[in-house]
Amino acid sequence: MSRPLKVGLVGTGRIANRHMAPYLEYPDRVRLTAACDVVEPALRDYAKRAGIEDVYLDLDEMLQNADIDAVDICTRHDLHAPQAIAAAQAGKHVLVEKAMANSVQECRDMIDAADKAGVTLMVAQHLRYSRHAAAAKRFIDEGNLGTIEAVRHQSTSAGNMRDDTGHWMRDAKYAGGGMLMVTVVHHLDLLRYFVGNVKRVTAICRTLKPYRLNGAEDEVTAILEFENGAIGNVFTKGSAPSPEPAYYLVYGDKGTLASTPPEPTRKKAITQFGQNRVSLNSDEILDPHNEDDLKRILQPKFEPLPADAADQPSDDYFVNEVLHFEECCRTGREPISSGRDNIETIKLIMGIYESSRTGKAVDLDTL
Repeated sequence: MSRPLKVGLVGTGRIANRHMAPYLEYPDRVRLTAACDVVEPALRDYAKRAGIEDVYLDLDEMLQNADIDAVDICTRHDLHAPQAIAAAQAGKHVLVEKAMANSVQECRDMIDAADKAGVTLMVAQHLRYSRHAAAAKRFIDEGNLGTIEAVRHQSTSAGNMRDDTGHWMRDAKYAGGGMLMVTVVHHLDLLRYFVGNVKRVTAICRTLKPYRLNGAEDEVTAILEFENGAIGNVFTKGSAPSPEPAYYLVYGDKGTLASTPPEPTRKKAITQFGQNRVSLNSDEILDPHNEDDLKRILQPKFEPLPADAADQPSDDYFVNEVLHFEECCRTGREPISSGRDNIETIKLIMGIYESSRTGKAVDLDTL
């Protein structure tokens, strides 16, 4: 058996805690051998819990001295590009948290650096690595929904956030934007994974709350035109109670696939999704004047889409994504959420921002 991939963690904040599980559960495949953070107490606390002895306050020092093959970057969005480029130039494979970077050009620079160094560049779009998403992707790709005609996504967050203006996620200077870059980036990426790339967007973004800084949006509506001819509608809003905090629908000419709310467990965030449901079209002609037929028209039956056939080793999508990263580093396989793929997610978000600024539709191939 080959030795495990040795990884240096960069950033020991909240999301890094979700990345810890695969390293502890699969040490024969991936192992954290070093960690780096500019906040020493957080660094040492994380290192103790993860069993890491080699710690650094400086990334360049870790890249030069640590016994690592790869880095796992869990820092602010504005740091992703410079840190990923430095790691690639040092010959290290790169797993970088979403959003990939704060501009399309930064994404290009990251891809170029990884290509020049011959290393793997993968974006941690964890929703792609859930068993439910894998099952949905397979169901769609096998043609069970037929030609995809439309998609819809909505997400909200209930209640006002604390007036903690010091957090970088509320400041577009660091996050690159507001809700789109912090949370909805995962959802837009999942729609791309299911349906394909978007070619044109028309959008309106608004900043309504005082704790959103430097134009960080908390309300967005957007119309998407996909390359394959499908259309889409995206709506997100902060501080707004909703019976279903986040959902998506994928409409094909043979049926519809719909998300369900997440299970209320500690591991599930409110912006994630539960098991998918599907309803396939019937050739049967229904009579709206018939009571039974009317009920079937107004309340179509959706059946659960089993996830047990999906090719994912764990029910924890963070475990699955890190193991996929290890496999790609070992085999040279292109990651499902490679940098080359995920630049299209950043183009989509930047296109939404540009459309909102100009009041015009934006062709993403111009970005």
